[in-house]
Amino acid sequence: MRNENVILNPSSNKWFAFIGITLLSFGCYLDYTIVNIALPTIQQELQTNLTSLQWVMNIYFLALCILATIMGRCGDLYGRRRCFYWGVIIFIIASVIAGLASNIGWLIFGRLIQGIGAAIVFPLGPSLLPESFPVKERGKAIAWLGSTGGVALALGPVLGGVILTHWGWRWIFFINVPIALIGFLFCYKSVKESVVVQINSSLDWKGMLLLALTMGGIVLSLIHSQNSGWKDPITLGFLATGFIACLCLIKVERNQKDPLIDINDFSNILFYAGAVLCFLAGVLSAVALFFDPLYLQIIRGQSAQLSGLVLFIIPVAVFGVAFLVNGLINYLGIVNTILFALFIAAISGLLQIFFTSNTPLYYVALSFACLGIMWAMGNTVSIIAAQTAVGSSRHSVATGTMVTMFNMGGSIGLAAAVVIYNFVTSQSLNTIFNAPQQVLNMAQYQVLKNLISNPAESLQTSMSSGVHHFFNVAFMEGFAGTMFFLLILSSVFLASVLLWKIRVRFVK
Repeated sequence: MRNENVILNPSSNKWFAFIGITLLSFGCYLDYTIVNIALPTIQQELQTNLTSLQWVMNIYFLALCILATIMGRCGDLYGRRRCFYWGVIIFIIASVIAGLASNIGWLIFGRLIQGIGAAIVFPLGPSLLPESFPVKERGKAIAWLGSTGGVALALGPVLGGVILTHWGWRWIFFINVPIALIGFLFCYKSVKESVVVQINSSLDWKGMLLLALTMGGIVLSLIHSQNSGWKDPITLGFLATGFIACLCLIKVERNQKDPLIDINDFSNILFYAGAVLCFLAGVLSAVALFFDPLYLQIIRGQSAQLSGLVLFIIPVAVFGVAFLVNGLINYLGIVNTILFALFIAAISGLLQIFFTSNTPLYYVALSFACLGIMWAMGNTVSIIAAQTAVGSSRHSVATGTMVTMFNMGGSIGLAAAVVIYNFVTSQSLNTIFNAPQQVLNMAQYQVLKNLISNPAESLQTSMSSGVHHFFNVAFMEGFAGTMFFLLILSSVFLASVLLWKIRVRFVK
């Protein structure tokens, strides 16, 4: 029989704790997306190839996927504040290493260490923050923290562009140092230790290893497939490793007295609903941040600055929802709030299916606002649901699982969306090329095929009016296909949670 108590020392200054934890988390969220815009400059200055450049992004994501749940468990056992501060220190050191990198190898190494630091910060911040607030305000605190993270993700490309223009790419990493130091000053006296005291408790080393192999195999297969395809032996090897490790993980954790991942958590409707919401938020954020800027600049012909302003609707919606989430949960309940978020996700996908070059701006703004609303809830309500399901003794590991679900959703969702986009656009081009009136010759077809596979290049490539028209047609058909995928996925998750809720009510 295990005896456990949570040692908590509520802070006397909740707002200092909120500002400090938010700032310390902000840099980690920002580094998801802020680096993207600097990649061409980094490639030119460090004289590296595209494959190495991709690892600047992928290694950060890989570390998060593998370690977030594990680090959450470490915080639960050895002290959340202590581990949280170690994560911040690691992230600061890594940011300095990345900013000073003289070659691509050092930059990738810095990004790896950044990912390790972020994997500690992400699950422990939402676990520490509620203890500084009264019980009735804890949901609101998590909602505000999660929404701030959503704003940071959406602001990344905009802020990265400003830093790149005025200070250079290295300050994309150096900027984390003053942010973290200010955050630490706010936290130093206001955030107290929170640790779970458990008799005969220890780290689940088998579970940690198998989880690392599971996440590593799946993520590496997705990364490798981007360049080599799904038939490549290495891609299949990574995928097989992840699948086999996953089966072993399930078997081991079912028999573990103190498991890293309690498989029974997913039999709780709160935990399951939170997990699918967080996974879907990852899918939508990755797909939207990839395809929507292309739509705005290629199809609507907007400048990068104007496109950034239109996309800014997303973080505005994210931030605005922070003030409503707690009220929605109190009024609707957690599961109903999640159902509402999944419904909004479906609406966002549905609206974007009908985008054209002449779509009114208010219609585009509405669809982006729906994205922001869902994104905000995916970063907040999912964590509240997971923490409620498992209890205070496993808050950090539950939050780590949600972080993992978000990252996996982004990776799997974007990979699937790109496959759908390539298939639909290929079919569209073949239909145009094989039309009876033969509107395209072989040279034009090859140009279109190359541009469709890398649509961003079309912004720097001159095309005749006819070729440009067919490019737009093919691109928009592919775009609509990816949004239809989002609609179907959102609808399936919505139906699964709704049916589960109905079944639970019927059984009662």
